[in-house]
Amino acid sequence: MYEELEIASSVKKQFDLTGCKVAITGGAGFLGVQFAEAIAEMGGIPILLDFNQELLQKAGERLKASGFTEHKLYEIDITDEANCKDVVGQIINELSRIDVLINSAALTKAGIEDSNADFFAPFEDTDQNLWDAGFKVNLTGTQIMCKLIGSLMLEQRKGSIINIASDVGVISPDQRIYQPDGNGYKGVPFNSPAFYAVSKAGVIHLSKFLATYWAQYNVRVNSISPAGVYRNHEPGFVEKLSAKIPMGRMAQPNEFKGAIAFLASDASSFVTGHNLVIDGGRTVW
Repeated sequence: MYEELEIASSVKKQFDLTGCKVAITGGAGFLGVQFAEAIAEMGGIPILLDFNQELLQKAGERLKASGFTEHKLYEIDITDEANCKDVVGQIINELSRIDVLINSAALTKAGIEDSNADFFAPFEDTDQNLWDAGFKVNLTGTQIMCKLIGSLMLEQRKGSIINIASDVGVISPDQRIYQPDGNGYKGVPFNSPAFYAVSKAGVIHLSKFLATYWAQYNVRVNSISPAGVYRNHEPGFVEKLSAKIPMGRMAQPNEFKGAIAFLASDASSFVTGHNLVIDGGRTVW
């Protein structure tokens, strides 16, 4: 068994992803593109999967502008298993294998703009269609892609799956950071919906389940739980949230790249079932 292991002694070689084919759901999204850049920079071939064809093209243009010309774009609906099977089949026909899967797709407010559902409604006024849609994208979609691509990894006897969860899948969202207070903070017109926190907790446990289920086949499954990422938020909100974080700030979008490269590569060859919390220490307090 030990003689069959091919883990380089060089740290640089362990992190090397040259020729590695990496499927990224939500690949055209805010963090998905960051993940694609990380994979490409380490020599891998990012395969961006997203339901929005326009955003996919923009993501592809961004990668090209950064000098990452070797990448693939596929339109997909991760909540439709039949469609997922077709797309995965296309990828295998073209690229022969998938070495890493990053499940980054999630339902956000932008994803429901055409509906009448109130994404940020109080829990008591939860739109059940929105609740169901959130679980269908965040959890069921992740499960479908793990099932389809994980099955291929079993045949390869090697693979890494990275599921993107959230710090609010570990701790409860602190609703006070969204509400006005007596010190001049007017609050913000959004919050963390219950479906998001609960579905991300499910992603963490799905990752642990699959990690032990597939461990004997050298298919590793881990999750990442990022904290809030700064995107030109209202200053009062940033101050409120930053006060909850020991490091005193929100994350920058590119601060998850190292974790992605680590978990995708042989640098993490003995890591499975782990939920890597990247939150500036928020969950420690």
